[in-house]
Amino acid sequence: FIKLKPTIIYLLFGGALFGGLYFKKPLLGMGFDSVFNLTEEGWRKLTWRWAFFFLLLAVLNEIVWRTQTTDFWVSFKLFGVVPLTFLFGALQMPLINKYSVERKS
Repeated sequence: FIKLKPTIIYLLFGGALFGGLYFKKPLLGMGFDSVFNLTEEGWRKLTWRWAFFFLLLAVLNEIVWRTQTTDFWVSFKLFGVVPLTFLFGALQMPLINKYSVERKS
């Protein structure tokens, strides 16, 4: 279960983001509107990207824990997933800058 738990969490996050998009409520916009002020299109695109990223992490976790040793899986979780997440987040900055709007005072 310990090795399967990250897959479940990633699928829940991705599913929640896709669900929000389905109901036309980008959940990232609801959670991070105080940090970033983006247009509706910007929130929608950012939410799509993160939803797919979480699905990718779920698939990667399944591949790694089913084909590699436990030691490798632990290293992957620490030295693979964490840097991948930071890198993916940093790569979203051009989109955030493109769709950023000035806050009204």
